[in-house]
Amino acid sequence: RRDAGAASCVGNVVWLVFAGWWLALGHVITGIALCVSIIGIPLGLANFKLIPISLMPLGREIVPTDQPFATR
Repeated sequence: RRDAGAASCVGNVVWLVFAGWWLALGHVITGIALCVSIIGIPLGLANFKLIPISLMPLGREIVPTDQPFATR
């Protein structure tokens, strides 16, 4: 979000340095390993979708999936 503030930016930098890149690397490796088999491709793609969130999680907006798109 653009209105997350400076504390969110500083927190994201600290997170990225200490934990974010390890998590992102784990998602990349796991996603590649899962995409080797046909059954694991959906789970591998889900791992690839988690990479941006694991790199910079602060200031993200979590949207419930049970609501239709028109009501958001």
